[in-house]
Amino acid sequence: MAKQLQQGFKNFNTYAAGLEAWVNENLPKKMKYTFVSDFARMDWLKGKQGVLDTYKQVKKEWLNDYKAFTEVVMAVNMLAWAHYQLKQQGYEGRDPFIKLYSNLYHQAMDDFYAKYEGDEEKCYYFFQMTD
Repeated sequence: MAKQLQQGFKNFNTYAAGLEAWVNENLPKKMKYTFVSDFARMDWLKGKQGVLDTYKQVKKEWLNDYKAFTEVVMAVNMLAWAHYQLKQQGYEGRDPFIKLYSNLYHQAMDDFYAKYEGDEEKCYYFFQMTD
């Protein structure tokens, strides 16, 4: 069972740091990039559109780096779970973010596969990290 998120976020920085800490506690390896906090800041500051805009920018800048983009996939998946945890703890309004991050997870996987299909080394890395 995943550890619970701490309640009482005072601002977008403590919110992003809390989500990033929760993700890192629930993954076997610490993530190298800051995608979790980047997305979390946008969902706090700009809502769903901010998250979508961030995904478009991240995809544009990082899709050519298979290790970094693997972490994008992991980040949006874990953020869906983080919002689910927040919902379980009584935070209202999490359903749209659970759905958004779940959809982005599937989109990011599709984007990865479209880019790296047939590259066994990169797909093996992806499967090892996301399994």
